[in-house]
Amino acid sequence: MEVLTALDIGTSKVACVIGEATSDGELQIVGAGISPCLGLRKGALVDPEQTVQAIEAAVEEAEREAGYPVTNVVVGLTSEYLSSLPSHGVWAISNSDGEVTTSDVRRVVEAARLVGIPSDREILHIVPRGFAVDGQNGIRNPVGLSGVRLEVDAHVVAASSSFLQNMCKTVQRANLEIDPDGLISGAIASALAVLTEEERKLGTAMIDIGAGTLDLAVYCEGEVGHSAVLPVAGDLLTHDLARFFRIPPSQAERLKLEKGLASPEFLEQNADELLQAKTLSGEGVVEVPRGQMAEVLEARLLDMFEWVGGELQRAERLGLVVSSLVLTGGTSQLPGIAQLAHRELNMPCRVACPCYPQGLSDALASPIFSGSIGLLLHGAARRFLPQDKGEVKSSKLRQVVHSVSRWLAEVF
Repeated sequence: MEVLTALDIGTSKVACVIGEATSDGELQIVGAGISPCLGLRKGALVDPEQTVQAIEAAVEEAEREAGYPVTNVVVGLTSEYLSSLPSHGVWAISNSDGEVTTSDVRRVVEAARLVGIPSDREILHIVPRGFAVDGQNGIRNPVGLSGVRLEVDAHVVAASSSFLQNMCKTVQRANLEIDPDGLISGAIASALAVLTEEERKLGTAMIDIGAGTLDLAVYCEGEVGHSAVLPVAGDLLTHDLARFFRIPPSQAERLKLEKGLASPEFLEQNADELLQAKTLSGEGVVEVPRGQMAEVLEARLLDMFEWVGGELQRAERLGLVVSSLVLTGGTSQLPGIAQLAHRELNMPCRVACPCYPQGLSDALASPIFSGSIGLLLHGAARRFLPQDKGEVKSSKLRQVVHSVSRWLAEVF
């Protein structure tokens, strides 16, 4: 049994989830904690001390529930300082008989790492999307095939070096150590938790809409082929309401959570309902029409979905087929958001909670914890790399672990 601890450091909260994983692919959640966080803005550190305090509070709550302390964590990263790009690697097969070995696969992946990125950035992930042997494309596992020239198409995720250093220092100040290769893109983590095997194969885009960032990942043929981060999300919806109606952000957030709608067209009744909010001075009351509030929210959401549409076009130019959209994250709980996304992007849309592992409590089976649960799955896959090429086991969780383990094994 391995103890895994996920630390999801977001703009509005820090979530910590502790799980116990076994080598046969079973994962049980034994502790969870969540703490408000005011130390980040749009995913970037602006107050390390407050962030450290939030991490300590979330971890302490999770440890209390689990019944034992933890020291090692995997950390989810979401920030405008993350970027992605496609890469291509080429390697001359070294064996005298021309047979591709695991060593050849690792070397061609390393060749794909030589993609030109600025000197102030570091590569977080390099995900092989497909291989080619002597021009024969679409190969998922080239080991054992014969040829002269091995190629790989890969998806590379990089991050600002200073951003990574500051996040690592902040986690360490909370008396925690980050696992080797334990810095994970939030988009990749969330997708592991909410996308089904069929969605990853068929071609699906996932967007995790948090408080400070919107993380996008596009999966096709079982692998992530494109990802991006927009530094605009739920907090800006709140600020739009606060500015428009001239009310405190706390009042705007309350109205958004209690009565918010993604569009006024989804108001089935009480279109003229008036909501009460305190003024900026706190001495008076403002009446906020619910329909007008929905118009303000819709305007900002349309901007977000326009950006998503542009990223989906970029993904299609990379040869990815996108047939559906999955939304998760705290802001995805805004009523009507999936219908609005369907209207604007003209594809099937759904709001998703973590679907692996099965049997999650009601508290954890929420879009808010998609990133945290995905980090645990990623950590489990990293710990239990497949030792053979045997048949994928039947449980859904094991399929997820086996799937991500495939490219981790190829890379590492």
